[in-house]
Amino acid sequence: MTTIRSLATAASTLCMALACASVQAQNVSFDIDALTVAPGETFSLTLQATDFTNAVLGGGFGLSFDPGVLRLDSVAIPANWEFAKSGGLIDNASGTLSDAYFATNNPLPGNVKLATLNFTAIGVGQSLVTPLANSLQPFVEDGALEATLPNYKFATVTVAVPEPGALALMLAGGLALARLRSRRS
Repeated sequence: MTTIRSLATAASTLCMALACASVQAQNVSFDIDALTVAPGETFSLTLQATDFTNAVLGGGFGLSFDPGVLRLDSVAIPANWEFAKSGGLIDNASGTLSDAYFATNNPLPGNVKLATLNFTAIGVGQSLVTPLANSLQPFVEDGALEATLPNYKFATVTVAVPEPGALALMLAGGLALARLRSRRS
């Protein structure tokens, strides 16, 4: 009977701990979950911190992506991270960004913009763009006694060639506009 009671107490404690952890889960994610672009197109993804309990003092991140599909052109850390910031080291050959970090003397509350990542689509296919923890620069919240370990959420970028039917329709529309313009002249 005592063993059953001990197991029940342990199980209920574990359930409560998991429930509390899921309610207060801090996230590092992109402003969009999925995006479709054409080859050669440039686009930006905004990395943001959400659901942090306290204001954020600083942190860091890395990134992985498919180098056959995407090229990372630049990383812009916003000006509100005035104490220290770095866009990190871009390695397009391996599809990584390492050691990007940011810090402030004025803690930033709420959902916070961390960086804008500028890409070019260089090949057809699909790439997960995955933020990674930076062990040298962990996330720190105002008043926290230890580093915060957020959940990292990826975005999916699909680079697709427009379908021939769509291209034909655009070409026909362009020819029709050109013909209307020449009639009016």
